Amino acid sequence: MDWSRIKTIFILTFLVLDIFLAIQFYQKRSSDQFDTMAESSIEEQLKENDITYVTLPKNTLKESYISGNSKDFSKKVMADRKGQDIQIYKDVLQSELKKPVPIAENNRTLFLENFVKEYVWNGNSYHYCQTDQNTKTIYFCQTYKDRLIYNISSSVVILNYNDKNEIYGYKQKFLENLKEMVDKKNVQEALPAIKAIENLYVKDELKPSDRITKIDFGYYTVIPLSTGVKFIAPAWHIVVNEHQDYFVNAIEGQIIKMDKKQWSEY
Repeated sequence: MDWSRIKTIFILTFLVLDIFLAIQFYQKRSSDQFDTMAESSIEEQLKENDITYVTLPKNTLKESYISGNSKDFSKKVMADRKGQDIQIYKDVLQSELKKPVPIAENNRTLFLENFVKEYVWNGNSYHYCQTDQNTKTIYFCQTYKDRLIYNISSSVVILNYNDKNEIYGYKQKFLENLKEMVDKKNVQEALPAIKAIENLYVKDELKPSDRITKIDFGYYTVIPLSTGVKFIAPAWHIVVNEHQDYFVNAIEGQIIKMDKKQWSEY
């Protein structure tokens, strides 16, 4: 056996392996440096335009699309719920309280959360979204994994209150059979919050001196399929200057702009 030859082969093999690993390390380092430079670049551009934002979430999210379908309330007889007159229009449940309920002045949000849990069917599935003082309506969005689904056309509780600050009725829509559309092993890494902001900036949705006053992670974009199933995307919810809502698809990056007027259309 030619040990000298074998030794040479081993040396050459390890040399090739070392070169391969060195190339991989260099490519990974270059990629990380590029991502850092790109992130720094958008942050610098925002700073130059005096565009500010709240503290951004830093955690990496693994997400997928989810699906569900509108609940048909007419298929289940809804018993009288705590002094309410209930009307059902297939996927809409409408309630009129027999006696209006005054809204507490202190801990208002907590009071409203408890009201929905007590008066609304499956009220634990909703969390407070926002209040429109012009139309005297309060919105509670349905949740999935403790995150808000902002599709108010299909998954919302809308509370109505009067000039005396009393809740006198509500309307409810609900998405049932919510589930992820891919295997958990195949979920995708969501866009970081700064990338979602960058999408708004590149699309000229952010102007000099704008301020991003809120950013949170939820779901948006209901796409009805032919089977009646709704297709829902994970999304960054970004509020600019406290009044303009944007939703950025956290997987593909598309932008949806929602005016406050649209909230009152349902």
